[in-house]
Amino acid sequence: MRSRLGVFYAVMINELKIISREPGGLVLLIILPYFIAGGMAFIASFFTKITSNVFIRQFVGFEVLMLSMIMVQTGARFLNEERNGGRLEFLLASPTSMYVILLGTSMVMIIVDIGAFTIASLPLLYLNYGLIGMIRLTIALLLLFIGLLPLYGLGLLMSGIVIKLKDADTIMNIVTPILTILSGATYPIYVLPWWIKDLIYVLPMYITFSSMYMEIMGNTGLSLILNLILSAIIYLLLGVTAYASFEKEIKRGGV
Repeated sequence: MRSRLGVFYAVMINELKIISREPGGLVLLIILPYFIAGGMAFIASFFTKITSNVFIRQFVGFEVLMLSMIMVQTGARFLNEERNGGRLEFLLASPTSMYVILLGTSMVMIIVDIGAFTIASLPLLYLNYGLIGMIRLTIALLLLFIGLLPLYGLGLLMSGIVIKLKDADTIMNIVTPILTILSGATYPIYVLPWWIKDLIYVLPMYITFSSMYMEIMGNTGLSLILNLILSAIIYLLLGVTAYASFEKEIKRGGV
């Protein structure tokens, strides 16, 4: 148990060092939603009145979308880099479970994502809602943490597919646009046909966005939170099961 915790800690420290070498990426996580949501609001202002609630909705939506894509890609990108560096075979052969390594890598991204969202949204919510906005932000951060767990499950699934097909870039170039379109976080989904709506409701991005936005607005429903927790359980089970199957097959056939 101690050795696993040591590996988990070492993986997190290593990932933090890698991220710290690229501070521009962290700054981009914080300011990009303001530029995108602000740009969208500016364009929409020519056709309708833009309220603070509309801007916050777009802001939260783009934040959730960005963080979701990062979480889905983290594990797969890590394994692809390890393969390119000739280290993947050693990792798979080591006594340490790959789940410990992938969880450590993804946990760093969860911490970074939550930190970026906090820094980015704190001034916006304080200016609009005052101290009550800080309370709502705290609860929204907890919902974001829960919402990133099913995305970690999806990331495990993508990791298994990547080590099986050995082509992270092509897979992510296909998966990322699909998940972006089906996120439902940056546009009104009522304009879509019913079968696309059903796909959006099943994926974790929309549930995460809806629960966070409704909490910030002070209207969180218990059903949304329960759906978010259920989504986390289902996608984590799916990711763990799928990755185990892919890794077992890879160990039999070779990297």
